[in-house]
Amino acid sequence: MEQVKLLSMTVVLTVLVWASADSLVTETVTVGVSFDVLPERSRPLMLVTLDTESNSFELQVSGPRSLVSALQAQPLLRLRLRVKDSDTGPVNVSLEPEMLREALAGVSREFRKLAVVSIQPDSLPVKIDHMVTHDVEVVARKLSLPYEVEPQLETTRVSVTLRETEYVKLTENQPLQIAIGPDIERQLKDKPPGKAVQIAVPLDAQKLGPGARIDPPIINVSATVQAQRVTAQIPTVPILLAMSFANLERPLRPVTRDGTALSLVTQTITVSGLRSDVARLQRRETRAYGVIQLKQEDLESLGVLKLVTPDYLLPDGITLAIEPSPIEFKLIRASVNGN
Repeated sequence: MEQVKLLSMTVVLTVLVWASADSLVTETVTVGVSFDVLPERSRPLMLVTLDTESNSFELQVSGPRSLVSALQAQPLLRLRLRVKDSDTGPVNVSLEPEMLREALAGVSREFRKLAVVSIQPDSLPVKIDHMVTHDVEVVARKLSLPYEVEPQLETTRVSVTLRETEYVKLTENQPLQIAIGPDIERQLKDKPPGKAVQIAVPLDAQKLGPGARIDPPIINVSATVQAQRVTAQIPTVPILLAMSFANLERPLRPVTRDGTALSLVTQTITVSGLRSDVARLQRRETRAYGVIQLKQEDLESLGVLKLVTPDYLLPDGITLAIEPSPIEFKLIRASVNGN
């Protein structure tokens, strides 16, 4: 039993001696590392990106053999590096030993016990940017549709948050504006013409660069697109000569200059209206006719040639595009047998 106890104590002492020896033995090795860069915690609106095609560095460290071995066992050593705030633009970050030890501690707290001997290259090129916020005007430019009421925007100012580098580029030659004319008309072209409509137009923040935001992201727009009108000729439109009820019994009839009976008067007129309404009139699905209202003075001046422009009764939405020609006639007394 005494021999067993002695043997156990010998094993324990041997392990302690080896562990103590391992902690006292210092090794220096070189390992490959790469970096992920982030802004310092107090600058949430700062953006940091690597400004180099090569993200491969040789890091030389020194420390206890066990820690060095654990470091070498890492399959891919990526260190997170927090970059202090700086003006927007390119910056070379000096890779200081204390900064690298903090980055190593991010992988394992034990690695902070390692001493950083050197790193090559000894600086890290990065690009600094900041998210900035500005009030920006929204405009309805580049409109091509005909309007009865042009687009009215619910608001013409929005708040835009974007990268400072993008803002500088966008405002290099003129103030920043958000033009939504084409976006408006993409929606309006499918709306009924001649009627007031309201549409919701999304504002595309992607045009302002990555990570950009617009508040509000949607603007309500009201507009009335002009109905599409066409002009066309309508032939053989009848013209009626009308007398008041009080004179209906008077034996009068209209004749031409040479005395020929003016029994059927028609005229070709030029009208304007919506394409669909004009087409219906051309197909005779709707009607148009002219009226010459005979006045008392016309009835009292028999045999006198007159030039009278008819008044036209047209379907709703149809108007005369060209003033019609006057009709020439004279009234004569009709004989009893109608001649």
